[in-house]
Parts: sequence; C-alpha cells; structure tokens
Amino acid sequence: MINMTIIDFLKDRATRNANDIAFRFLGNGELDGPITEWTFSELYQQSAGFAQDLVDQGLSGSSVMLAFPPGLDFVKAFFGCLLAGARAVPVPLPNPNSKNPLGRILGTSKVCDAPIVFTTGELAEMVTAMVPDLPISLKAVTDRVVTDWEGPKPEMDQVAYLQFTSGSTGHPKGVSVTHANAVANLRVMGQMLRLKPEKPAMVWAPHYHDLCLVGHILGPVYYGFESTLMSPLEFLLKPLRWLKAMSHYKIANTACPNFGYEYSARRIKPEDCEGLDLSNWLIAGNGGEPVLEQTMDAFVKKFGPHGFRRQAFMPTYGMAESVLFVAGLKSMDEAPKILTVSSADLEMHTVNLLPENDPAGRTLISCGSPGSDHQVIAVDPATLKRCESTKVGELWAQGPSVPKGYWGMEEESIATYGGILSDSNEGPFLRTGDLGFVADGEVYVTGRLKDLIIVAGKNHYPSDIELTVQQSGAPVRKGSCVAVSENNNGAEELVIITEVDDRQMPAEEQGAEATDEFWASAVKTVQGAVSKGHQLSVRSVVFVKPRSLEKTSSGKPRRQYYRQLFLDGKLDLLHEKRSLAL
Repeated sequence: MINMTIIDFLKDRATRNANDIAFRFLGNGELDGPITEWTFSELYQQSAGFAQDLVDQGLSGSSVMLAFPPGLDFVKAFFGCLLAGARAVPVPLPNPNSKNPLGRILGTSKVCDAPIVFTTGELAEMVTAMVPDLPISLKAVTDRVVTDWEGPKPEMDQVAYLQFTSGSTGHPKGVSVTHANAVANLRVMGQMLRLKPEKPAMVWAPHYHDLCLVGHILGPVYYGFESTLMSPLEFLLKPLRWLKAMSHYKIANTACPNFGYEYSARRIKPEDCEGLDLSNWLIAGNGGEPVLEQTMDAFVKKFGPHGFRRQAFMPTYGMAESVLFVAGLKSMDEAPKILTVSSADLEMHTVNLLPENDPAGRTLISCGSPGSDHQVIAVDPATLKRCESTKVGELWAQGPSVPKGYWGMEEESIATYGGILSDSNEGPFLRTGDLGFVADGEVYVTGRLKDLIIVAGKNHYPSDIELTVQQSGAPVRKGSCVAVSENNNGAEELVIITEVDDRQMPAEEQGAEATDEFWASAVKTVQGAVSKGHQLSVRSVVFVKPRSLEKTSSGKPRRQYYRQLFLDGKLDLLHEKRSLAL
C-alpha cells in the first residue's frame, strides 16, 4: 500500500514536474476561445494561496463547501482545502429551474455542519444580493498565491473530502473519503485505464461529480498527466467541441455516460468531422448509466473513419460510495464483451445464455473486472448468501477504495457499508443497491434493487422499459423518462412519467382538437410500445414539463423521488392518462 497522501503527491508534482501542464480549461469549449493553463507549480501555488486563506479564517479541520462554475477556481479551492487540513465538500451550483434552487446546498450544509460556501466573487455578490437572509455565508475565493507553504500534514486515514450524492430520494449523503481511500482508487483507476504521464486526458463531466473529481482532477496529481477540462454545457451546445479538442490535444483517455456517445453520434454531422484525428484515443470510458450496444455501434460507424477504434470502449462500473471505480478492467486489444441472455429468465433473476441476436434475448455488456485487492460478488438480498454465477443478486464490493461510511449518518452507513454474508460472516461489504451477476470474473449490471418493478410475480427492469419508451417514436425528450409502479388494491401497476418534447407539440392556434389528438396519439404510442416490448399494461402515462425531471448528481434517474411526487400529485403535469383498473 502506498503511504502517500494526496498532498504528498501534489507537492511531489510541484517539484518534479514543476513546468509540466497540469490543467487546461477551455473557456467556451472552442480551441480558439479563452483557454487557461496551469503547470503543476502554478497549481500548487494557487492552491496554497487558498489554503492560507482558510487557515487565516480558522477553517482547518472544518467542512468547507465549494460551489463553483466550471473552471480552475474550483481545482485550486479543492486542493487548497486539502492543504489546509479542511474537508472539501464539492456541491453543484443552484439550479434556477428547480422548485427549490438552494435546497441542495442548504441540505448539504446542515448534514456536514458547513456554514460557509466558497465560490467566485461574482456569484457570491449576486446571490447575497438576491437572498440577503441566507443561513449560510457565501465567500469569494481570492487570487492569493503562496510559494512557500507549510501547513498541516494529514494522515492517510484522515477524511480528505466529502463526496455528496443526492441519491434517488433527494436526501444528501456525504461519503467520507479518506486519503487512503482516494489513493487506493486512483491506483485501481491507473490499472484499468493504463494511465501514464505522457498520455493526456480530457473530460466534460461536472467538476463536482466523482468522474471528473477523481479521474481528471486527482488523477493528474497522482499520475502526472495533462488534464483538459470543458464545461458540460459547452458540450451539450456543440458536442463537436469535445472531439475537436480530443483531436487537437491528442487525448488518449476520456470518459462519459452512454448518453454522451449517443448524443455525439446523433448530433455531429459527417461533414463536420473533416480533419478529425482520433487515432490517439486509447480509452473511452463509458459508465454512470446502462451501456448500450447500439450506441457503441453508432459511434464507431460515425467516427471509426477518423481513427476511433471499437476496442477503445471501456464500460465501467462505479459510484461515489466506492470513491469512483468498482470494476472496468479489460483487455485493450478486445472490444467489450457482450452476452445475450434470456429476457424471460432474467425476469426470474436467472442468467441463461442465448445465441447472439436471439429475438428472445437481452444484451448485457460486461463492465470488466475489479482492480487488484478489490472484489465484487453477487448476493441474494433475501438470504444474504453468495449467488451462483447463473443467478442475479445484489452486487457487493470490498477493498481499500471502499470508505467506512457517510459523514454523520451512522444508521445509513451500517445499512450501506455493513454487508455481512450470513453463512460465512465474511465482510463488511459495500452494498451497492445494484442488481447484477459476476461471470468469469467480470461484472454485469442489470438494474437497481429498489427500482425493480414487480408485476404479477415477474421482475421488470425500469431502465429497459424507459429505453423502450425513448425508442417508441412518442414525443418524449431524450433521457427524460422514468418507469415506476404504484400499488392499486394490493397489485403493482406500471406508471410512465416522461418529459414531453415540446418541439413536437401543436401550436396554440391549431386549437384544442389538435392538442387532444396529440396527447391521445402520444399515450397510445407509449402504451403500445411497452405492451409489445414487455407484455405489460401501462396503468398511467404522465407527461410533464420539459426539464422538470432532475437527475442525481451522478446523472441517474430519481425514480423513487418522482414516484412519490406522482403519488402526492405534485408533478409539473401537462397531461395524464390513467387507464381503468383491470
């Protein structure tokens, strides 16, 4: 085990790699736009300046919230907290479209007892003026630079930062990540991604998300590679910016959810690809949501002629509760392994392999193997015994990356991090809450335990139903659909809640009749697709306003949260069709 803290690595890079570029931020995503670059020496000095500010304000040993727009101010504030011996608490900026924009920050502040939020001067001034009676204090990060820093020396078991996850219910929980946990996960990450100092990386994920925070902010300090950062908004506005930067900077490693690859393949036109050179792209991490074979096919078809290789795809499995990575190790010379399993048997939690392209099958993509010193097992959630390789169970993880629990939440920590096998007393394990199985040492994820929909004794995975709705031709927004169930006289019945694609809605001047026909057709399309694809009747189809279905900080659907809003009648409803009970 490496006995060096994150701070030790930061100081070492500032000395040994002083003039090497550590971070690059593309201000508007364009190569000819504003670009900020820091060397490892500049990173250290900037971070030390913020650390000195924290020490001067007596915040060493405290939790310090960091709410920044995309950019390098967050990076220096994060490392500054660690240098000062404070617990960094990254949080997203308030969402102005949310019904409770400040709820996430205020909830996080209460959980970790952090009365101060650091942000940019412009944001601190603006928010304070708009909400003068905030129960928390907003302070601006300064431009202070310190060249000779002598601060606290943290131990490996000291909590370095709190990685908050809102989960599907909206209640913030902060994972207590120690220096030892972070370093162990970084070591696993390097093993999976074959990281080297001379292989630059890039990401457009939010900086407060574990994918960016661990993989592309902590990663460069540990491994010494150059990290290029881009705002997720700039990617969404023009995904070609991502690939142009990948080509220009000869990026070897990047990662994003399945959505990013699907979105790029769909939005980028063939004529816009002229001049792209993706031959340096070695690793295309794909995680955070179900990995789809058709997405990989579309991406390879569009960008294969420009040097992208299918073997670069690396489906991964991870979560904030394990710092970042749980599994993902695979050969770089082979494409991701794909299994075709019986859909009917999978509904009974049994894995039965079928021939490729069998119409009765469902494809599952391997998320690779765990890293060294780590293990993942499938456990029967009822008996708490290991599952056979042909059975689906709850995935449990164990290893030095796995933290001890959530900050200040003993009961939740025991429930999540205290998994013990009933027949051998082996443990503790992290209970991920995900369903899946392990075959030939590789992890396959099939869904979420608490989101499983059970109708007439059969198990249905909501992600499968949601994909069917997305591909049905109904006027629904991409990635904005949740499948849940409601209890009707003791029986579980299916409910589809989805954002409408307002671009397809009839104009007001077309009249009420056109609107009624639009909704009737939309409901019929959804119900027909689900019935055909899953042999399920849809009890209720609910269309809500665009951009009203928020996701977790990890980009996952908040199914249980919106299920409760549906039951309470509190959704931003546009249209609902409730079928008569059978």
